[in-house]
Amino acid sequence: MTRPSATTPVTVIGGFLGAGKTTFVNHLLATGSPRTAVLVNDFGEINVDATLIASHDGSTMTLTNGCICCSIGTGFIDTMCKVLDAPVPFERIVIEASGVGDPWMIAEIALIEPSLRLDRVVVLADASRIAQLIDDVRVGDTVRGQFAQCDVVLLNKSDLVEAEALAAARAALLALKPGLRIIDTSRESLPTLASLDAGAATSAFRADSPDTAPRDHGAAFRSWAYRRDGAFDRDRIAGALAALPPALLRLKGSCRLDGEAGAKVFQMVDRAWSLTPPAPDQPDSPGIVLVGVGTSELPPPAVLDAILDRALASGASS
Repeated sequence: MTRPSATTPVTVIGGFLGAGKTTFVNHLLATGSPRTAVLVNDFGEINVDATLIASHDGSTMTLTNGCICCSIGTGFIDTMCKVLDAPVPFERIVIEASGVGDPWMIAEIALIEPSLRLDRVVVLADASRIAQLIDDVRVGDTVRGQFAQCDVVLLNKSDLVEAEALAAARAALLALKPGLRIIDTSRESLPTLASLDAGAATSAFRADSPDTAPRDHGAAFRSWAYRRDGAFDRDRIAGALAALPPALLRLKGSCRLDGEAGAKVFQMVDRAWSLTPPAPDQPDSPGIVLVGVGTSELPPPAVLDAILDRALASGASS
């Protein structure tokens, strides 16, 4: 990596599956500097998050097939080199960690590379689920580890919970790390990086990582990609989704509905799912492309494929 005469600020964004990281990245692109390089890591063979990032004046680069926090390998290093060697320098680098990744393991690269400056490690938490996720026997270790070295937590979707539940979520986070800076946010009230800097302590050099052994997220979690031509039948999709196993924690991507124009953005966290129109500047996607992440108990892809195939409209190709 080159360009030692100036440092490029790096912001790492973490948070468990469904916390709202991609929405926050889009918000930063809409309100921040135009020359921003966005690196998006998805735990799976298809980087759906990258396709959901709105177009911007910088550059979006994708990293797939696992967590970059588990192995800072040649793919990540090569991508960073391309960013730093760009003919027109980027003003900022934003890295969105995978939903099961450790954002601090990614942030450490900015501490050892002279041309980079670690700005902030921002972790998003879903206010409606974080208290339960912290204590979940399946994913609790992963979730707790994401907050160990963060600078600020965005307690997101705070508008969707009652005051008592919001207080419980805040208390659960503070129990993990007393004095943690927590900001209540929602889709309509996300902060800018400048507002996060206002009144915050300067991010210190923290060469020491938390006293925990590195985790192999490939062993603890599994990914699944579902691709089909054609479209879902709207009357069948709810039943198929309800039949998916509890081990599936997250499902997202794009799909079409039979008889309806244009692709829809599909999002599912646990059992709650939604279909929404894409952003105006997102390209229209053909067919169905969904990516799921689950625990190690997730059934084989063929089993999961068969469940969603029940929702395909007549004539759709499998």
